[in-house]
Amino acid sequence: MAAPAGLQLALDGSGSIDMSIDGPLSAAPSFTLSQSGTFVKEDFVINRTGIAAVNGTQVARPYNTELRLQDLEMLEMLGKGASSMVRRALHKPSGTPLAVKIVNVFDKGKRDQLMRELRTLYSSTFPWLVSFYDCLYDEGAMYIVLEYMDGGSLADLLTAAQLTGSGPLSELMLAKVCTRVLAGLQYLHRERHQVHRDMKPGNILLNSSGEVKISDFGLAAELDSTKEMCASFVGTHAYMSPERLGGKHYSFSSDIWSLGITLVECALGRYPYPAYNGSNYFVLLSQIINDPPPALPADAFSVEFRDFVSLCLRKDPSQRPPAEALLEHPFIRLHDDALRPFDLAKFVRDVAEMRVMLGS
Repeated sequence: MAAPAGLQLALDGSGSIDMSIDGPLSAAPSFTLSQSGTFVKEDFVINRTGIAAVNGTQVARPYNTELRLQDLEMLEMLGKGASSMVRRALHKPSGTPLAVKIVNVFDKGKRDQLMRELRTLYSSTFPWLVSFYDCLYDEGAMYIVLEYMDGGSLADLLTAAQLTGSGPLSELMLAKVCTRVLAGLQYLHRERHQVHRDMKPGNILLNSSGEVKISDFGLAAELDSTKEMCASFVGTHAYMSPERLGGKHYSFSSDIWSLGITLVECALGRYPYPAYNGSNYFVLLSQIINDPPPALPADAFSVEFRDFVSLCLRKDPSQRPPAEALLEHPFIRLHDDALRPFDLAKFVRDVAEMRVMLGS
């Protein structure tokens, strides 16, 4: 497979490519590449056939399969950034649809995010996190092979529902999605001691089977204990909590704020801070830090939903309940599958079909 456009490799006399210098010449090596095509960084060894070793231990192929780049037919682009992209792909031998994230390993920021994401994906099999199959390296690019969620993201679903006249999204539908997301956050927070740090509609994925999963763990931060705080300023600022935007330490409750903003946006059909136009960061920062948090109108939403959102959007992070407590909230219990069934799979399929009919 050809290297990404504009990417040049330079071999030294030993047959290895030293790409370790990201900063000063005295910096410690960051990663190495061998002439045979093996990428080594920290605890991972990755080559053209996938992850070869983790923490010095050779690993078997995930799910007893062998993924080869030549067996992947790359299809349309699902998303694109400065040094990475996500494409839909077809595994030709099995006919399995996949999502492939392609990352330029020479971009330090993206490479560091890649390693964080790999650690989460490789060691997690939780049903509310997007499934991981393997990671392959070839000629300056890393290929993370993931489960393809054919319903797209919650952001896509909201846009499509509005285009087809069925949006914004209902409380019942949002309760079903929220239950799955809270279960995923509970796992990340309690079991893995991770803050996701980029919870937003675009990182909540759905499929036509009715599954809901959290994606994009490149910004996730592991905490040594449940009391440790993060201090870095990363993520999508429109969904950041007041303490993050204020440059303060933050922890798991920051993800809860982001979930609350996501729910309000999906319920109203618009981002809840009216002065934010997608580019004026300082107006947004002032509103989130200084203004009262967004609230749902009483004449359009239930008491339970409004209370749930208000708990997620407490300005004081210590007053936001953890994910496990929110799973017991009356809003979630009221919409329990046994009490109020909802065919999420049919909803996702119907919206997709209507969108195709409208040519959007």
